Amino acid sequence: MSERQKRADDDTAKAVARGLNILAVRNRSLARNYMEYKRVPAGVIARVLDYAAARRMQSTEQLSSEAITPSRSS
Repeated sequence: MSERQKRADDDTAKAVARGLNILAVRNRSLARNYMEYKRVPAGVIARVLDYAAARRMQSTEQLSSEAITPSRSS
């Protein structure tokens, strides 16, 4: 992994990974709200939501441990 891609803050990395999963299965607003609640810096939230090409690659561990599924509608 390049120097730019190293994550010093594991809690923030997990919150961002979870936020991206929320984005994928729910919507942008919920993803932003979740990351704000988890105190992800505003610049990081903007980068991951607005610039998909600039996102860091998630590890296999993050992809599986942070996975969520859509809720079922009645």
